[in-house]
Amino acid sequence: MKKIHSITLSLASIFQSADLVQKLAHSGQCDNYAFSTCLKSILEINPTSIITIYGNHEKNLIIGLKKLVSILTFSHFSYSYIELMKYIFNMMTIERKLQKNRKAINFLKNEISIISNEYNLNYNTKNLTRKLAELYLEIISPLGSRILINGVKKFLQDFHIQEKIRCLLFAGIRGIVLWRQYGGSQLQLIYFRYCIIKKAKKILYTLKNAT
Repeated sequence: MKKIHSITLSLASIFQSADLVQKLAHSGQCDNYAFSTCLKSILEINPTSIITIYGNHEKNLIIGLKKLVSILTFSHFSYSYIELMKYIFNMMTIERKLQKNRKAINFLKNEISIISNEYNLNYNTKNLTRKLAELYLEIISPLGSRILINGVKKFLQDFHIQEKIRCLLFAGIRGIVLWRQYGGSQLQLIYFRYCIIKKAKKILYTLKNAT
């Protein structure tokens, strides 16, 4: 299958975003480096390649790659598995609605460009998180199909955790856009599942032996 590497990485980014949403909702914490990778991926509007979107290294998606393999091989089937897949399918629904709204897409591109320029001046991650979370609320949430997040009440009510979750959903939708651009589809996950698993395992093996 053509573009299998790009398809696998874009899928890994989606799974990583969903996995971090789960961790924040249930424990109030997530891997900061992985979160930063997801957050900054939203800023890459015109990347030269897919790897540049994720910090120029596959290791930045290691959480997503592991989760992708786990889910596609059904190695840890549980309620958590169902919950994560529900988040991903809901993000896919929103992405389809977004693609039909050219006005929303153009507005997002303009606002992301402004936010990106501001971030490159001060590298303030907290401010970046706040701005992108606000943009998600302003443009993406009104599209409908609101994603209901399950978790511990005290974490879900925490304003800063809410901001991070919105940014991760934003990043997941960004990953879905990329995935579709490289030819990804839900049917592909069925018919080419083995190819995707094999590629993800190969990337993980290479990363493991490079350390």
